[in-house]
Amino acid sequence: MNQMSDLQKAMESVILSVGDLIVDETTGYVGILVHRERRIDLLLDDLFFWHVEWIKNIDRRKEDPRNVPAINYLEEEGLKLSIAVGMITKYSIKDDEHAF
Repeated sequence: MNQMSDLQKAMESVILSVGDLIVDETTGYVGILVHRERRIDLLLDDLFFWHVEWIKNIDRRKEDPRNVPAINYLEEEGLKLSIAVGMITKYSIKDDEHAF
């Protein structure tokens, strides 16, 4: 198998659900997936976006935890790619135990 098909398989294995936690490994921001929104694009077909409520991981930065990124919507395929390559870690609401 080539790297592109491996990456595609990794993206397909990412299942996102309302209530999942995501952690941006670069910044330490923690977000919760609030809802999924479908947007119709005449050229690109249907696109899906996740509304994210962010908080700051106060262990990494000693700043106001309410000072979070302004981007509250993440495109689904980009989010799955970021998870597949390890830039974002996802903790599923459906898992019984988490190792934070």
